[in-house]
Amino acid sequence: MMSGRWFNQPNRLTLILLCVLCFSNVLYAQDQASTQSPDELASEVNRLDRVVDALDKKRLARDNLKQSLVGIATPSSEDQRELDQLNEDIQSLSETFEILTVGDMDEALFKAVESEPFDWQTELMLVLEPVLDGLQSLTEKPRQMTNLRALIALNKRRLQAADKAIEKLGALPASSYEEDTQLQIGVLLDKWINQRESIEQRLIGVEAQLERLEAAEENEASGVLPSLKEFILGRGLTLLLAILVVLVTWVLMRFIWWVFSNHIVSKDQRRGSLWFRLLSYSFYLVNIIVSIVAVLVVLYLREDLLLLALALLALAVMALGIRRYIPSYVREARLLLDLGSVREGERVMYNDLPWQVTSINLNTVLWNPNLDGVVRLPLETIETLTSRPIKDKNWFPTRKGDYVLLPDGTFGLVLSQTPELIELRVKGGMIQWTRTADWYSMSIINLSIGKTYGVSVTFGLDYGLQAISLTEIPKTLEEAIVVALNNAGYEKYIEGLLVELKSAGASSIDYLIFVTVSSEKASDYYSIERLVQQTCVAVANEQGWNIPFPQIMVHHQPA
Repeated sequence: MMSGRWFNQPNRLTLILLCVLCFSNVLYAQDQASTQSPDELASEVNRLDRVVDALDKKRLARDNLKQSLVGIATPSSEDQRELDQLNEDIQSLSETFEILTVGDMDEALFKAVESEPFDWQTELMLVLEPVLDGLQSLTEKPRQMTNLRALIALNKRRLQAADKAIEKLGALPASSYEEDTQLQIGVLLDKWINQRESIEQRLIGVEAQLERLEAAEENEASGVLPSLKEFILGRGLTLLLAILVVLVTWVLMRFIWWVFSNHIVSKDQRRGSLWFRLLSYSFYLVNIIVSIVAVLVVLYLREDLLLLALALLALAVMALGIRRYIPSYVREARLLLDLGSVREGERVMYNDLPWQVTSINLNTVLWNPNLDGVVRLPLETIETLTSRPIKDKNWFPTRKGDYVLLPDGTFGLVLSQTPELIELRVKGGMIQWTRTADWYSMSIINLSIGKTYGVSVTFGLDYGLQAISLTEIPKTLEEAIVVALNNAGYEKYIEGLLVELKSAGASSIDYLIFVTVSSEKASDYYSIERLVQQTCVAVANEQGWNIPFPQIMVHHQPA
């Protein structure tokens, strides 16, 4: 807008501007000339004169050739080839002269832009062009310098070859050949001389370009601090503004959500409402979209096409990557909305253990009331499970502090229970470790869970007491066991006592003594069992009852 108003001023202002520009160009030329030594200035003048002389020769040769072709409808292929070569040499010499006088110029700036039909591939390349230009600019000068050095070496080899050919043609004894042969040698000599001049002029132009690039590289190396300052005030400031805008946008959106969820929505709605859960997860998506739009707006307003193109390219890559995972995201979204196969508050089996789903999130929390600690699982693991409503409270066969009886007869106290290991104290204070999943699959007798537990003892007497086996013996044993338990301090913990004839064994009459004990005395399971056995033996000794041992009866058949 400023430039449009400036050039619409009266001609007086335009004339002043042109004068200022011309004066500045003169000062710049004088400054450049003052920085050159007399030898360098003389070499530059000599180089320009040689290029102009060669250009005049080529133009004269072209004009003579065109004059000779006047009246010929279709020139021969050799004449046409020579004319094309002369035109190429003239164009090359003109460009060399322009490079030596003006320097490297971007000709694309002066080319007219033509309107073309819409092509999405072309438009995409236009978007990516700043990125490609930025990447290309990093290695542009080194590549140009490498190419120019290779071209200089090639032209020097060509120049040596031309000198060698001219030397050989000049060394031929012209007087020894016929006139036609001498004429052909002269034509060939002129060809090589012209070709040498063309190579020499190309070499001059390439060397000039290399000198300018080396000088520019030295100037850039000496201007590191200005370049750094330019980056900080330019693209660095743009990046800083983009980061600040993202942070401010994110904090502002979070503050709005905090006000809404804590002061507008009730606690019950936050916990169990489906619409609030849907709105909660939608908020994160909206927050991300708003932050991305804010960054793009900053880059657009700062007119940094490179960063804007990089941002759009990153978004496109992200979109292509997300497309592959859309089905998985849909399943995870159903879980997050509590609409999937696993739901909050229900029971799920994981690693052969029951768990309660306390919360479903990016890391879902599983909890067992009887185990110390929780398990956190990612959504991709949760979506492979299935939960069910809780019908009972049996989460684990034992708790910390319970007394248990294992299938192998081991009796112990549960010291700790974690999702990985069960710690059990057994006889003599030894510690036994068992994997939690294996513990859950055992047939464990927990003496502490119910109100009571039972101690069963089998005691055998001799068949000689068969007459009193159903009357006196059970009564005597029961009375003695009651007295013994009371004396041992178990009076208020005994819930029942049963003494009955169990079976008539092979060598003894077996009695079953079953004591029902309160779970408060679960730790005395084996103590009560031993006390009952001792009491039965004591009664048998007092009454003179014989305690048999296993016998083998042998029947002898007379011969």
